[in-house]
Amino acid sequence: MRIGIFGGTFNPPHLGHKHLAREIKERAGLDKIIIIPANTPPHKVSKDLADGDHRVKMCELLFSDDFYEISSIELKRQGKSYTVDTVQELKKLYPDDELFLIIGADMLMSFDKWYRYEDILSDVKLCVTVRDDEVKTADLCAFAKNVLKLDSEKKEIIIADVEPWICSSTDVRLRLSLGLDAAEMISTEVFNYARLNLLYESPHTDYKRLLREKLDDYRFLHSLNVAESAKKLAAVYGGDEEKAYFAGLVHDIMKNAAEEEQLQIMEKGGIILSRTEKNNSKLWHAMAGEAYLRTEMGIEDKEILSAVRYHTTGKAGMSLLDKIIYIADYISAERNYPDVDVMRQLALTRGLDEAALYALKFSFTSLSKKEKLIHPDSVEYYNELIINKTEKEKAQ
Repeated sequence: MRIGIFGGTFNPPHLGHKHLAREIKERAGLDKIIIIPANTPPHKVSKDLADGDHRVKMCELLFSDDFYEISSIELKRQGKSYTVDTVQELKKLYPDDELFLIIGADMLMSFDKWYRYEDILSDVKLCVTVRDDEVKTADLCAFAKNVLKLDSEKKEIIIADVEPWICSSTDVRLRLSLGLDAAEMISTEVFNYARLNLLYESPHTDYKRLLREKLDDYRFLHSLNVAESAKKLAAVYGGDEEKAYFAGLVHDIMKNAAEEEQLQIMEKGGIILSRTEKNNSKLWHAMAGEAYLRTEMGIEDKEILSAVRYHTTGKAGMSLLDKIIYIADYISAERNYPDVDVMRQLALTRGLDEAALYALKFSFTSLSKKEKLIHPDSVEYYNELIINKTEKEKAQ
């Protein structure tokens, strides 16, 4: 069997890594590729290196095809990760197989500086990836032959031109640290894993850690998505992006709390429930969330508190931030109800009022079919939107 050895920090693994591995598998005719997250690479220091267990899990999510094997061989060994130790250990595990060490062109040109490089070459063949903008293939062959004493014609080294996939772990970590979407760079599965486990620190980390404790996986990811949608809407409509992000982040902070806990925090916050509210516990989390932020977290910003309290029902006289959080809750990335694409289009092109009107119609229809209560605040919000729309049409 022909086995590729693909090591790296994978901090985090990204689609560029997967693209390279697949290309090499085909070019070198490999039967299997072993993915090996490094423990402490001797050639680099990373202050934001994620825990090894997390990097292994992310590799398992990204490299999910059968021909990949994720190995913790270097993590278990501890200390600095020298390739020679890994290669010799793998040679014992696969004594009758051909091993191919996958490296980049830049790494080949310094391979003679690697620790015990000659011992490495006694157990493996090199599989070198090269891009058009890097060292020329002829130069690589010359270096391999003259310095490393490898003959490409005897297949002691395979040099494969791989079309580049523009992506780096550094860029991914930066996006994650800024709370930006990185799913297209690392896959949705790895992206969600990184966010759920609060990898690569991001804005409002303390609040995110609190939310992670209070919310289940779905609701936590929803909160992150609402924050991102709110920030995007604020940028479109001239709102405060940072305030929108924070309000979106914490809007569901009491969503998974027990009803008794929600009632207690509302009582502490001086909230008196109306008859409709007493008989509709699905509305409580918004009011309890506002009370919790105000009484337990010391949040005094009235705009943020209002946006959290009315993100479910809406109300007449909504501020810009109120509207942003109300709509962001409808259009967050994980939402998949039938009209969600219509809602997203309306929100970004037709205005928040048009989107809110559509959302209220959708909500009223759904609630009435199920004979569920409709909060008076929602009715007042709907009426206000209709009146404003009618007056605007008459004035034109």
